[in-house]
Amino acid sequence: MYLAENIRVKADGKAILDNVSLSLAPGKVVAIVGPNGAGKSTLMKVMAGERRSDAGAVTLDGILLSNWKAEKLSHRRAVLPQSAVVAFPFLAAEIVALGLPQYFSRNDGRNLVERALAAVDLLPAREQVYDTLSGGERQRVQLARVLVQLWAHGGKGYLLLDEPTASLDLPHQLATLRIAREHAAAGGGVLAVLHDINLAVMAADEIVAMREGRVIARGAPKEIVTDELIHALYGVKARVGSVPEGPFLLPQGVFS
Repeated sequence: MYLAENIRVKADGKAILDNVSLSLAPGKVVAIVGPNGAGKSTLMKVMAGERRSDAGAVTLDGILLSNWKAEKLSHRRAVLPQSAVVAFPFLAAEIVALGLPQYFSRNDGRNLVERALAAVDLLPAREQVYDTLSGGERQRVQLARVLVQLWAHGGKGYLLLDEPTASLDLPHQLATLRIAREHAAAGGGVLAVLHDINLAVMAADEIVAMREGRVIARGAPKEIVTDELIHALYGVKARVGSVPEGPFLLPQGVFS
């Protein structure tokens, strides 16, 4: 179990996270939704161990996150940030290989890297310079990297994904969510920050809705995604489940 309890984070005297708790179990996909500035990415960084909280605690397998050695922690959780800067002309396959432990054999490592690139539909680009790829392609390379990081240690563990679909086209958004579901089905856990409510409803076992640093709702998508929640989160009047006038696309029909 990955558990955050009563997390508080302040910056410049302002509460960015205010008494936030969240749990992630193996076999589950949890999506965090909410408007810009809600504290979603800050919570993700606290869960990842990249940022300290002012109060509260994060535990992984019952052990305080701060007590994990970095190497052992990397075996149990992998983090996909919103963006990653690469300063040198690495090839796509070399970026993915950064997820491998040093002791891994060359042959086994190459097989894992190619498997991950195939999973994100980028195997033909394995010898392409990373910076020449599109933004969406770079994001998929980074997803392959974190997959390799966990696959090298048994394939389970926890994926922490911060807006993994933000720069992707529709087929690759759906493919990313499918990867998340497959990881959970194999016994791992997935925590994902998502802006698209439809994608969150499709992929998640539980949705955690945040606004102004607080959790205002949590539960199964069918139970909590209502007109009232959308208005409370975004100030938008919307009809959940209604069909708009004119042409429209239901991604759920593509994903099924």
